[in-house]
Amino acid sequence: MTWRRLWPWLLVLGVALWFGWRTLRRQTAAVPAAAAAARPAPAAPAKTAAPVNLLEHDGAAIDFSSGRPVVKNTPADRAAVAREVQAMDAATKDVTFQPVAAPATQTQATPPPAAPPAKP
Repeated sequence: MTWRRLWPWLLVLGVALWFGWRTLRRQTAAVPAAAAAARPAPAAPAKTAAPVNLLEHDGAAIDFSSGRPVVKNTPADRAAVAREVQAMDAATKDVTFQPVAAPATQTQATPPPAAPPAKP
């Protein structure tokens, strides 16, 4: 192999070795004490919201905008709930559903399917 064909491969190998050496050094380097002290404490895991008993708060507004259920039962909230209930009732007053037809009962047993003919 001539030098003209060998030097690009040596260059690529040298760059790869340099990046590998640099990566290993960065992973094994000790964190200075000042940097470790300045690092913020890890955040506490998020607590799950306690469930809300909907039967206990019937007609009250439950606000989930903060990520937790907040029961609001002020006169303004009760009026807003009443308006929305009226709007839903008005929107569904003409909606009807057809009854589902009962499946026909079979009085006679259906014969089992015929076996396929044998292949020659």
